[in-house]
Amino acid sequence: MFGFFNWGKSTLEKENPNISKLLTSIGVKTSKAELYLQALRHKSVYESSFQNNERLEFLGDSILDSVVAEILFEKFPQAKEGFLTQIRARIVSRSSLNKLGFALGLDKLIEAQMSRDVKETSLAGNALEALIGAIYCDKGFEFTNKFIRDKIVGPHVHFDTILNHEPDPKSRIIEKAQKMKVKVTFKTHLFKKDEPQSFQSIVFFEGKEMAVANGSSKKKAEQKAAAEALKVLRK
Repeated sequence: MFGFFNWGKSTLEKENPNISKLLTSIGVKTSKAELYLQALRHKSVYESSFQNNERLEFLGDSILDSVVAEILFEKFPQAKEGFLTQIRARIVSRSSLNKLGFALGLDKLIEAQMSRDVKETSLAGNALEALIGAIYCDKGFEFTNKFIRDKIVGPHVHFDTILNHEPDPKSRIIEKAQKMKVKVTFKTHLFKKDEPQSFQSIVFFEGKEMAVANGSSKKKAEQKAAAEALKVLRK
């Protein structure tokens, strides 16, 4: 159905022994090695969506959202929809997923050709979603649900911190977009190489430009642009 090869563990160990070690550490035994190899292939190296991890990332994103929603529904039985949406957005935000991806060591396993440091990209978080998609294709929903609960949310998501932490502007604009059920995207590029403020970030809601800001780094530019977008929403 998915068009993946059915390779054995020995093939996985031969192709990428570090992925084999990762799967062992998270309790996944597989005969579908290609799924997991694909989950860590970025489009910069593999252009075809049937070879890179974009399709698996799409699938894993949806599954992660579903499982986290179920966990929050169980953990906060008296909470209203707005609160649940806000907390889920914090857990599955791009910055949060990147931290989780680094915690699992995915940044060291991704096949990619990038001019920037992996810490300045979303590669680790995207790979985590793709890994979840691969586990689902290999093991089904029940196993994937348990994996997310036991290996991701349980050890790495601290609810007290999330509840008491005031999110940064980018996290807040993502939360608001999710609550409004609209797609928010950031397009950030090198603006002026010879000036201190060298990056420019543009925030889009459903493809429509909302705000623009410059910063001395990609992260600062995105945070400033997000802050400007929040001002627009308050008007």
